[in-house]
Amino acid sequence: MTCPFLKEAQVKYCQTATVRKLIPLAQTGRADEKCASSAHATCPVYRMQPQGDASGPCPHLRESLMQYCGAAPVTKFVPYSESLISRCGNDGFRYCELYLAMAHPMAHSGAGEEVDGIPLPGWLQYSANHMWLDVTDDGTCHAGIDGFLSRVLGKVDRISYVRLSGRMRPSAVLSIAGTDLEVVFPNSFLLTKCNVYLRADPSPITADPYTAGWLFEGVPGPDTTKDLLRGPAVREWMEDEERRMNQTLQEQGDREQGDREQGDREQGDRPQSLCRCDGGLFAEGVARKLDRDQMLSLFHEFFSPYASGKKEL
Repeated sequence: MTCPFLKEAQVKYCQTATVRKLIPLAQTGRADEKCASSAHATCPVYRMQPQGDASGPCPHLRESLMQYCGAAPVTKFVPYSESLISRCGNDGFRYCELYLAMAHPMAHSGAGEEVDGIPLPGWLQYSANHMWLDVTDDGTCHAGIDGFLSRVLGKVDRISYVRLSGRMRPSAVLSIAGTDLEVVFPNSFLLTKCNVYLRADPSPITADPYTAGWLFEGVPGPDTTKDLLRGPAVREWMEDEERRMNQTLQEQGDREQGDREQGDREQGDRPQSLCRCDGGLFAEGVARKLDRDQMLSLFHEFFSPYASGKKEL
C-alpha cells in the first residue's frame, strides 16, 4: 500500500546542465522555452556541446517519470524507483509526519478501542512491559510505548536513543522529572530508523503514542512477535494491569502515609495521599508524584523487559 499523498509527474530536464532542474511537462509550452525547438541552438549550455542538426528539439533534453509528496509545502521530485524503497511506497507512510498532519489515521477501524479511557488500537500487538508493535504486510515494523505507560508518565522531558541502527532489542532512555528510565522492546529486530524528531519535541511520546510518538522502525525477525499479546486477550490483560497498578499505588501511598501521619498530626495538617486516583483509574502523570526510589520500583515492576508481570502468552 502506498501513501495517498504520493503523486506522479512526467518531467523533462537538461542532461548536460550543471544543476539539474526538473520541469513538469504540464508547465511546458511557454513562449520562452527553447529546449523543444530549434531555438535551443542559442542556449549557452548547448553551444558548449553542440551535436549535429539543430533544427529540432535539443538532443540533451530528457524526460523521466518522477514522484512527489502532495502534502509537502515544497514539491520535491524523486525518481520513481526511489519511492519504492522509501516509506512513501509502503505501509510505513502511516508514521510519516506529513501524513499524520494531513490525515486522521486513528479514525480507521479499531482505532476507537479503549479500556477505561486508555486507547488500545486493535491492529497492534503488545508486550508485557507495555510496548506496542505494528508489523505491516510489506515486511516493516514500528514500535513504541502504549497508552498505559504514556498515562503513567504524563510528560517526557527528554529522550535519547541507545543505538540508532542494527539488529538488537531497541531501547530508548526517557527522562522524567530528573530520573532516567530505559524502555526496551523485549524482542529483537533489525532497527533501521529511530524517530529522532522526538529529541527536539518529546511531547508526542505521550500525547500520540501510537502515531507521531512512535520510537523505532525496522525489519522484524522470526522471534520479533514472540510472547506478544493480540486480539481479545489484550483487553483482559490491560484490565488486570490497571487493577495491579491501582493496588501497587495504594500500597505505596499507605506506606508513605504511615511514615508521615504522626508528623502531619503534630502540625495539624490533614495527611495527604501520595497518589490520587480518579474514578478508579490512576491519575495521569502519576510517576511525577513519586520519589525517585518509588518511581524506579514501579518502573521495574511494570515496564522493565524483565517485569514480574511478563509471562508466557
